[in-house]
Amino acid sequence: MPKYRHLKRYRQIANSVVRHGFGHFITQLGLAHLLPSVRSAHESDQAILEYSRAQRLRMLLQDLGPTFIKLGQLLSTRPDLLPRDMLDELAHLQDRVPSFPFTEVQSIVTQELGQPLEDVYAEFNVEPLAAASIGQVHRARLHNGVQVVVKVRRPHIIEQMQMDLEILLNISRLAESRTAWGKMYHLSDIALELQRSIEEELDYLLEAENAAQMHHNFKYRQDIIIPRIYWEQTTSAVLTMEYVPGVKLNNAKQLSSAGHNPTQIIHELVDIMYTQIFDHGFFHADPHPGNIAVADDGRLVFMDFGIVGRLKGERKRQFILFLLGIVTKNPRQLVRSLQKMGVLSHHVDRKALRRDVERLLDKYLDTTLKKINLGKAVAEIFSLTYRYHIRIPAEFTLLGKTIMTLEGVIEDLNADIKLIDLLHPYAGRLARDRFSHEAIKDVVTEHFFETTDFLFSLPRRLNDLLDRLDTEGLPFQLHFPEWEKTIQHLDRLANRLTFSIVLLSFSIIMAALIIGAGMVTSIAGENVILWRLPIIEIGFIVAAGMAIWLLLAIHRSGKL
Repeated sequence: MPKYRHLKRYRQIANSVVRHGFGHFITQLGLAHLLPSVRSAHESDQAILEYSRAQRLRMLLQDLGPTFIKLGQLLSTRPDLLPRDMLDELAHLQDRVPSFPFTEVQSIVTQELGQPLEDVYAEFNVEPLAAASIGQVHRARLHNGVQVVVKVRRPHIIEQMQMDLEILLNISRLAESRTAWGKMYHLSDIALELQRSIEEELDYLLEAENAAQMHHNFKYRQDIIIPRIYWEQTTSAVLTMEYVPGVKLNNAKQLSSAGHNPTQIIHELVDIMYTQIFDHGFFHADPHPGNIAVADDGRLVFMDFGIVGRLKGERKRQFILFLLGIVTKNPRQLVRSLQKMGVLSHHVDRKALRRDVERLLDKYLDTTLKKINLGKAVAEIFSLTYRYHIRIPAEFTLLGKTIMTLEGVIEDLNADIKLIDLLHPYAGRLARDRFSHEAIKDVVTEHFFETTDFLFSLPRRLNDLLDRLDTEGLPFQLHFPEWEKTIQHLDRLANRLTFSIVLLSFSIIMAALIIGAGMVTSIAGENVILWRLPIIEIGFIVAAGMAIWLLLAIHRSGKL
């Protein structure tokens, strides 16, 4: 075990794990004897155990604070890692926390922008609009009269999350080295993915760049508003963005009273998300109703760009095949795309996987398109990756969660409209785009550069290989997955052959003794002293004893 820092935090985490009924994981990691507080702690009480395993996991992550809540939110997008009941439960994780005092807001703004808050903003609301684990949002007005919203990062949140991330990475590496499940699920990769995600959310400059990129991508469309970023009032801890009034999609009554048509909103929303994903390859990955509003003129307003997804090149082509497989109800294409999207180990039973996918799609084949829930279909297909231990790249799972969130928004606005019905007209466009001149040119260009990179690096790689051969020789290892079974089969064949030879030899010896004794007796009669001894009986006993000994030896080996 490495020399861990933050031992107090380790003990807090371990105690909470035990209290929520997961103490066996501490024992599996071999940490119980090193943490006195855990060694002396009792397993969770009966009241906790009345909750399901998934509920206790959600409660545990909430108890451990913001970093672990973010971990739960990340895991809720990974159907290749957790069963369905846990995914559904973790999807309810919320990072609502109390707001921090306005005096700290003033201190952070002053320190980050290099001048007092009142010199930067003509007005600044003391009460926040919303508070989350990483920061909180305030309404404000610049001195030129522009209405803005200001996001301010929580004090000391970086230090707290960095400590927890370090602990999670240490624990994941320990689990990989000491447990089979830790190695199978590549826990350190998940910890590193969480670290990258949190670091991006902690840096408001990255969110500002995401918003600016989205604004640039839609600069020629008139049906969407991406709030403007005010860079002079923006740092890694303070983000100042244009305030756009509107009604959020989670407020159906206000939308109706304002005269907005839900059906029109749905069609515009789907078209905008389609454009983001398949045309730009850069999409808003958290399109829940609180992050989308309808402006007074009917345009859609997107907010909060802390989580974005990217889908480029081969990844984009793979997901297009996957989506076309669902929309066109083509099991073969769906299986091929799933195999290309995921990372399959060599021992995955591909035939069984294909049968399960086809069985899953059977219930959709005879179902009208309007009755198919695309988000649920994607979730059910991705859930097979957990059963077959298929690792799905993070961009695909994030995109799958985006589709499920989008479908939830559509159903809230109009339950009679299904996302798959809206995407069906785009299927032909996706197929055409896949074989378009531009797409083929991109594929050829991509493969050309990959090939040239390989060819140019080949002499250096060969030189390195020859140098290694010169210094270390030629170590190699042959790997035959069925080698052990083959050896066992050969052992059984050899033992049976040996047993047959022994029986044959025993028969020949006994026949020789009987024939020899008969011949000697007929020639010399009963006067030969040697043949008055029970030679045949003695030989039979000796040969039988050797045969029994050999049989016992073979029986002990279990390979007859």
